Amino acid sequence: MAMVIRAVTIATLLVAAPARAEPRGAIGAGSELAVLGDGLVQRVDATAIVYVTRRLGLEARAGRITPDGAHGVATAGVAYRAAAARPKLEVVIDLAVGVAWPTAPAATAGVTGFLWPTRLPIALTLSARAYALPADDAPLGFSLGLGLALAR
Repeated sequence: MAMVIRAVTIATLLVAAPARAEPRGAIGAGSELAVLGDGLVQRVDATAIVYVTRRLGLEARAGRITPDGAHGVATAGVAYRAAAARPKLEVVIDLAVGVAWPTAPAATAGVTGFLWPTRLPIALTLSARAYALPADDAPLGFSLGLGLALAR
């Protein structure tokens, strides 16, 4: 009888056990060194990702291109969690379209690595991004960035 009670208890615990924690998204900010237009530009960037499924999410990104903020880019698109060595490392690929202000269409494609050096939900980020901006002097751009993200 004790064996049956023990088996039922174990089965109940297995069925009622919480599912593995699914990542919900990330909010991050950082700095990028971009090759756009006249040369190197140091720019500030902010990103938000909300995962719809375990691997696929929606992303919004905004950043300034010039130090005075007169030119910038804002995009929205999809993010795909390409690889994860949880709980320490995650690689996310994204594609997005949007607007480069003052008013012009823009597109970006990039990859971001999230690294959690501690158990806190704060990650270090390293990103590489390509820009398609409809400017006469710089239709394409590339950037490398470092940042922090509140992510899990």
